[in-house]
Amino acid sequence: MNGLKRFWMYAVLAGSVCLCGCDNVGGEEEEEFDVAGDGVFVLNEGNLNAGNSTLSYYNPETREVENGVFHRANDRKLGDTGQSIAVRDGMAYLAMENSGVIWGIDVRTFKVRGQLLTKGTKIIHPRHIHFVDDTTAYVTDLISPYVNIFNPKTFVYRGAIPTGQKALNGHSSTEEMVQRGKYVFTNCWSYNDKILVIDTEKHAVCDSICLDSPQPKSMKLDRNGKIWVITDGGYSTDGGSFGDNIPCLFRIDADTRKIEQKQALDADEANVQIALNGRGDTLYLINNDIYRMAVTDTHLPVRPFIEAKKDADGKRHKLYGLSINPVNSELYVADAVDYSQAGVVYRYSADGKPVHEFRVGINPRALAFK
Repeated sequence: MNGLKRFWMYAVLAGSVCLCGCDNVGGEEEEEFDVAGDGVFVLNEGNLNAGNSTLSYYNPETREVENGVFHRANDRKLGDTGQSIAVRDGMAYLAMENSGVIWGIDVRTFKVRGQLLTKGTKIIHPRHIHFVDDTTAYVTDLISPYVNIFNPKTFVYRGAIPTGQKALNGHSSTEEMVQRGKYVFTNCWSYNDKILVIDTEKHAVCDSICLDSPQPKSMKLDRNGKIWVITDGGYSTDGGSFGDNIPCLFRIDADTRKIEQKQALDADEANVQIALNGRGDTLYLINNDIYRMAVTDTHLPVRPFIEAKKDADGKRHKLYGLSINPVNSELYVADAVDYSQAGVVYRYSADGKPVHEFRVGINPRALAFK
């Protein structure tokens, strides 16, 4: 969710941990899929409290897109506010923030193979999933002052790591995660300015890094062991403000945990996000437009790598998601358009040339490759 959504009320949906199949629950016939080869998942966030999150699947070879595949394959709704998607060992894991559920689906058939709900856990609004090893996954949360742990193979809940954060305006958030050796780093986005360090052998927070720009929103680890973090700088509205609304890009050495670089970016309401290519040597970021830089560079280039599209009135589109194909470095850029109609995903070659664009669901948020 973007910063303006933080004033909306959240509905906590209780549930239970279970490993389940895909019983017909809506009275419609389930479709059968069997998609081989490479593909791209697009998790469409939908609108808060509308329960209209959807999952799209794109075939880059045929340029065909299938929308609503979760509902079509399982005859059930995906849930409310799709936040992130991660692919591992033939499974795609979908974190549904406002529904408080993590789905596990087969990447070929889209059938549900596992489900982790909130009852009996410290999960409230799950954000991102990180695989520590084959049987250990961490889950961050927008509200809960814990990082939760579950087994991604069995969906058995294993416990929670206290973050020690005090709630600020009801939020004790943890967000994206990267790992260097036995340490997992997670950024505290909502109303915060910290990156927490978790010892995966002890499943405990052992250190933190404080930034002088609020709300670290996106984070990646490059091939040289450097953590790149982009903040949104907080926000300002008629109802109040938090931070200075100036986004910043940081580079931090994961081993020494020292900040090595900081540069201020353009202030705008646009979403800020970063991504890395498969080699981990090139950084891409959304800051109104899309910029590209080598991880050894000290400053962003003056001119954007790809300019955001503009409408008939010359107003720049608000780009909502960015992901890089780890194999061929093609870029996939999600455009929420007006946050209420079907969004668009733009596909670019590694050198920034348009390849294809296709319609997906409302508010395309996260992409993952198989």
